[in-house]
Amino acid sequence: VLDDGVIGAMSPERLDGVFAPKVDAAWYLHELTAGMDLSAFVLFSSAAGVLGNAGQANYAAANTFLDALAAHRRASGLAGKALAWGLWSAGDGMGGELSEADLRRMRQVGIEGLSVERGLELFDTAMGLDDPALVPIQLDLPTLRRTADNLPELLHALAPPTRRRSAAGKADPGALRRKLDVLDAEGQHELLQELVTGLAAGLLGYQEAGGLDPERDFLELGFDSLMAMELRSALSEATGLRLPSMVVFDHKSAAALARFLLDEISEAGPVSGAASADGTPEAVTGTGRPSGAAADTLSQLFREAIQNGPLQKAMTMLNAVAETRPAFTSASDIPALPVPVRLMEGPAGRTRLICLSTPMATSGVYQHAHIANHFKGVRGVAGIPLPGFVRGDSLPATNDAAAEVLAEAALEAAGGERFVLAGYSAGGILAHAAAMHLEERGLRPAGVVLMDSYLPDVSNALLDGLLETMLEMEQTFDGFDSARLSSMGRYSTMLGSFPLEGLRAPVLFLQCARPFPGADTDGPGDAWQAAPWNATQTVRGVGANHFTMLEEGAADCARAIEDWIGTLD
Repeated sequence: VLDDGVIGAMSPERLDGVFAPKVDAAWYLHELTAGMDLSAFVLFSSAAGVLGNAGQANYAAANTFLDALAAHRRASGLAGKALAWGLWSAGDGMGGELSEADLRRMRQVGIEGLSVERGLELFDTAMGLDDPALVPIQLDLPTLRRTADNLPELLHALAPPTRRRSAAGKADPGALRRKLDVLDAEGQHELLQELVTGLAAGLLGYQEAGGLDPERDFLELGFDSLMAMELRSALSEATGLRLPSMVVFDHKSAAALARFLLDEISEAGPVSGAASADGTPEAVTGTGRPSGAAADTLSQLFREAIQNGPLQKAMTMLNAVAETRPAFTSASDIPALPVPVRLMEGPAGRTRLICLSTPMATSGVYQHAHIANHFKGVRGVAGIPLPGFVRGDSLPATNDAAAEVLAEAALEAAGGERFVLAGYSAGGILAHAAAMHLEERGLRPAGVVLMDSYLPDVSNALLDGLLETMLEMEQTFDGFDSARLSSMGRYSTMLGSFPLEGLRAPVLFLQCARPFPGADTDGPGDAWQAAPWNATQTVRGVGANHFTMLEEGAADCARAIEDWIGTLD
């Protein structure tokens, strides 16, 4: 089971989901067979545990347990051998979950896929050796030697580092600023765009940046959340700016991200040379305050309001901030429609899946990337960003404006093909509203998917639990900035005013089977559980909670959606 993420993003549910089929199952077998005279006890683990794959905290730990169990059994006089397999080139199994960008990155550091024949040969060889833990993996040694300075420690014996990294080799924000100072605005943007595309191309496994379209969305290029964090860290080091963790997905393309960096650098003072506790370079803005989300006090005020007073007062505060932002009253009034992001290409003529994110502070098209991966070769999937969540965006002034703009963006994403609208959490209310707007214009979508979408009249106790869990996720975002929080305030005040009846298109309701952390499970029945809005909706269960359904429950969600769309085609 894969549910990738860094250590800070782990939860008990995400650990349990990955540990159960490996750690628990192996330990039970160990206990059940301890009294048997076994000739072999072979465990299949993964090289992720011994190489320390970035962004696979739970998966690496689970596999390392298998290696340790084999060593423990041997030390106890029992049969035991763990094989930490590298990548298999066959499309089945976990290798089939990897994107082309993932495979390019692995080849770039010298890891090749094992053929079935080669894998069986290595298995036979390993079974003839006495070592309790072995790593059957296909390596490209010339490539390893070319990248020796960046290799995992375990591989240094195969390809010793050619040089030591020195301070001179580190990024120099001051040098970048000096280059920018002698350029005009167009030249400055071009230089920063070259910086972004060069770093992005390296993360994607390209030999050079020339083939990377600076206008194309990072998600369309193959970026995942880990790569976005790596790019953000590299840009922070190169520019001296403290950048919010969602900066890559918020600004979508290399060209847009370069424009954002130029604005930030223009507002910033000289590089101080200091670094934060986590090693991220610090910068100060022209006002002398830390830049990025660290400067945002609205998050702290919102936390205090949640803790000290009625929830409604906290949301009123956020909406008051939203009132100071630009607003649009129709699709013709918005500066630019939300640009759909292609999350997965699909065969022509197949019903497309178009996803809307939650209008909570965690909002982002990236939320649907895991589900989209399960539709590879099956059908196209697109995501529509909600307007307002990036600094400089306009917010909808009315419910009708929100529904119209999202409906127009959905039509653009559909490209003339039949489509289903899907919305996660409160995004389901927006998807439903956009679908009703389309039906009023005679443009009926094939269906609507509500992904654990609570009705807007949900109890304050339940909403408190949802918001508390959301705030616990804030560190993953390096803080929620004022754009995200005020957008949440605006959309939250609108949710209760959308019509929830009258849609003619069929509806699938995906219902989480597990309570989210902090949910009041002591209430009557399953009061914590999102319920279908009416008896006409088809209900399917998902083996996850509200906050993990798009990752841990992605396969369940995709399977239920695909089966349901099959009944519509």
